[in-house]
Amino acid sequence: MSLNISILGQSNSILKAGFFQKFLDADDTIAVKSAGRIGASPSLLGPYFAQGDFFQGSEFCIVDTCVIDFSLLSANAIDYYDVVRWVEWIGHSAKRANCEPVFVCIPVSDVNASRTIISACISVCQKQDWYYLDVRDIIAAVAKSRNVDAKELYADGSHPAEFLSGEIAAHLGNFLTKIRSAETATCKRTFAFTAYERVPLKDQIQSAPVEYTSRLITFSGARLERGETYPIYVGSDASVRGLMVNSAACKSVLSIEGDRAFYKNLRLKPYHPTNFEARLIPICKPIRDHQGVVRLSLTNQDVRMSDVTMHSSNDGNDDGFIEAADLVVERGYDLITYTTTRPADPASIRWIPD
Repeated sequence: MSLNISILGQSNSILKAGFFQKFLDADDTIAVKSAGRIGASPSLLGPYFAQGDFFQGSEFCIVDTCVIDFSLLSANAIDYYDVVRWVEWIGHSAKRANCEPVFVCIPVSDVNASRTIISACISVCQKQDWYYLDVRDIIAAVAKSRNVDAKELYADGSHPAEFLSGEIAAHLGNFLTKIRSAETATCKRTFAFTAYERVPLKDQIQSAPVEYTSRLITFSGARLERGETYPIYVGSDASVRGLMVNSAACKSVLSIEGDRAFYKNLRLKPYHPTNFEARLIPICKPIRDHQGVVRLSLTNQDVRMSDVTMHSSNDGNDDGFIEAADLVVERGYDLITYTTTRPADPASIRWIPD
């Protein structure tokens, strides 16, 4: 196919048996120019990773975020408004950089359970004329042809089995070929654009730095210890909306104190026995401070939590330390109008089986 792409995705974009690796394996002329891939993390990964020139030089950006967004929504750890804002941010940021976003909407194995989150993602795509592949269409066709239940096409509750991943990859490749030859029209879009920024903790915390490197991410952060308070300057116009942590070294409850106190359970369970597993943790209730400084500390595990943390523990697993790299902050809105393209045929935004 010979093209340059970007990827923003979760575990199905990471696994060797996942659709994205199958997609790359099928054509060695595809070059990944930039990647933001991390497991157990919501579509906030778009604003976290896709800063600066992330989309530059990429013809397409493949976006795979539905599975973990569903899991977090089911746990009440985020809400639909968050998801829609992050999905819109990804799409508009890509289009402003002349990169075509293509949303791959993968359900969990209980296909009907994902209908609301997938509908939310698709509604954004339809409103903005962005391309999407609804994997439920592929599942329905494969399940019918093989005379099996949809759940039999999954390796577990969140991950399609290798055969289904291969089918998704093949149809994605064909879809991109069609998109490349589709007729387009010039248009203008106006978007209330939220500015997101990373605030690196190691720049403001005087403690031994922690450094990890994997094939997915370079993690450069600090270890927070119980008994210490860490003032972090974020700016008076900012609100804290997330943090990047090493879930394998998060064994306490984090207090974030700004204009009010916020408590986040970071006694986390990594997926694998390892010393490093990066995870982007959303914060549903924005934390601000009128003087621009929030204070981080580790607190008693018996405090009332301010919101839900997926995959956290409520047992006595509290060793009194947390490893974190960045806070993710919002810095308000700008109304932006930009010139872009849309498909001349609006119906072509949806992948349709041959």
